[in-house]
Amino acid sequence: MKIWIDIKNAHEPLFFKTFLTNMPEHDYYISCRDFAEIVNLLKKYNIDHQIIGYRPEGNMIKRTLGFFYRVLKLFFNVPKFDVSLNHASIWAIYTSKLRFKKNITFTDNDINHLLSKRMFKHVDYLLIPNAITKKIMIKDNMKEEGIYQYNGFKEDIYIADFIPNPNFLQNLSFKDFVTIRPESIQATYYPKGFSSIVPQLFKELSKENINVLFLPRYKSDKDYAKGCDNVYIPPEPLNGLDVGYHSKAVLTGAGTFAREAACIGTPAVSFFPGKQLLSVDQKMIENGWILHSRAVEEIVDYVLSMKKRKPDLNRSKRVQKEVLNIVNEILDGIEKKNR
Repeated sequence: MKIWIDIKNAHEPLFFKTFLTNMPEHDYYISCRDFAEIVNLLKKYNIDHQIIGYRPEGNMIKRTLGFFYRVLKLFFNVPKFDVSLNHASIWAIYTSKLRFKKNITFTDNDINHLLSKRMFKHVDYLLIPNAITKKIMIKDNMKEEGIYQYNGFKEDIYIADFIPNPNFLQNLSFKDFVTIRPESIQATYYPKGFSSIVPQLFKELSKENINVLFLPRYKSDKDYAKGCDNVYIPPEPLNGLDVGYHSKAVLTGAGTFAREAACIGTPAVSFFPGKQLLSVDQKMIENGWILHSRAVEEIVDYVLSMKKRKPDLNRSKRVQKEVLNIVNEILDGIEKKNR
């Protein structure tokens, strides 16, 4: 089958590499938007791709125009395909509908109801972790018969193939460190009225003589590190799983990076602002894998006191196998209908 994959965020090159590696019998076309580390990571993983569109910034009018511009670019530039595979790419979902093709969509976000309502009414097959109830998805316009749940987390799907790079630390200026990834302040879902706590974290970690590997989201984030001798910013994107594996702890203003670290067994902190968390984050907090806090002293105490858990890759492999079976089952059904 001809499968189109659209990539919109930095965690997705590794996520979709799982399907390229484990389902090589298909013909893939990969598009992406020019945003954050996406392009460099696709090159790093030797994944052929086409850059179509970018992440528009500015007011809502500019973002809305940018959205429809990218949908049109995809509509006219993506070659013929049988089915699209995406991780909550509303551009791919809309384009698939305009091209009268089925889409298989992944998501682990059950709180962005406005976006979900716009997406789900056009989604054919939706794969979600079982930490999320079907009821929430149905309420957001998803058809119940199109929902498939799997027993694990999105991050397990690609962590299952993870082999730590033994030479990873050779490219860093220190061997013992924590990693910090700041908040997604420019994202539309980011709550208003919150400023970054990263500068405070740098200050308090410096008092404890703790080195920091800093992974900025935006160019402006680099300003947080000015004058901080204990902070290192890598010159090029790093494999996030290697980062999580070798870090003493991972602190991030969003969820994916924390969940990756947690699945590997590394102490993880989410300092995402706001009271409502994703169900997958709540599940990991209940498991004791993640601390959610914006209290800088509490976060530093956690870093100092927590020890790593032994990674359970067998659990991740079971999750990956389950998801691949679901996707293959869906593809077989689509192929039969197209005959």
